[in-house]
Formats: sequence, C-alpha cells, structure tokens
Amino acid sequence: MRCKDQISLLSSLMLLTVFCFGCSGSGTEIQLENVSGVVTMDGKPLADAVVVFVPEKGNPSTAQTDAEGKYQLAHRGNAMGAIPGKHKVLITQGQPPAPEIDPDADMSEIDPETEAGLEDVGNEESSNPNANSGKKNPIPAKYNSNTTLTAEVKAGENTIDFKLESK
Repeated sequence: MRCKDQISLLSSLMLLTVFCFGCSGSGTEIQLENVSGVVTMDGKPLADAVVVFVPEKGNPSTAQTDAEGKYQLAHRGNAMGAIPGKHKVLITQGQPPAPEIDPDADMSEIDPETEAGLEDVGNEESSNPNANSGKKNPIPAKYNSNTTLTAEVKAGENTIDFKLESK
C-alpha cells in the first residue's frame, strides 16, 4: 500500500470514528422536563435573579430572570429543563448559592464555560464582575441560603411562578 493510500485510509477511519462518536449518546441521558415561570418580589417582577432547582438526586438546573422576572431552566448549562421530581429551590441575586453536584452523574456534556465558577458560588466577595458588587442580597435568606422553597417538576411543560416577599 502506498503512503498516499495509507493516509487516505487513515483519514477515512478517523472521520468514521468521529461520526460514530458524534451520533452515539453517552448511554446515560436523563429525562428533562421544561420548566419556566415568573419570579416577583412584593408583586413586582424580579429582574436578574438566579433561580436554582436542586433535585433530590442528580444535578441542579439554573436560570436567570429577565427584566420581566421570567425564567426558563437549563440543566448543566447545555440542555433545557430539569429532572422530574421534587426540588429544593433557591433564588438569589449575584452568584447562585452552591448547589451540591452529584459526583456519580454523567459529566460528559458539561459546558465548561457555563459551569465555571461553581466553587465561588455564594461567596459575596466573588471575583465575578456581574455579582452584586458587594451589595447585600436583597432577597431574604428564606429564599436562598435558608430556603423554604420547593417545587415538583412533572412530565411535560411546567410553569412554576414564585411570589417572594421582602419582609
């Protein structure tokens, strides 16, 4: 076999391997359900709040509210939705509180850019320029560090609104 033929064969095999891996799943895909809603504080939309859904088992889903207080959860930064079941919910501004990460979960689909900084989560002195510049979190602890919020994610579309009170 000539060198040129060997290179061509090798290139074809590499390309075939890439296509095979690209088409196959990791074998550990999880079921996610769409979750969206509106967060208000004292009856007004709460903009730029971070919403974190922490399931009983598995990794959390997060979102940031827009100017109208609307959010839509993303799981691990690259898939929309949340794991079905009961969740503890945390709502804060600035960096989200540190959710526990399931060490046994499939980590092959993590987007490193969206997952970066989880170790600094909840740290008021974070180096994140988008954090609240050292300002006290205006959202009471009962909605974040000492959360009393829970939600049930069911099959299908989920609209889960949160009506927070500042006092």
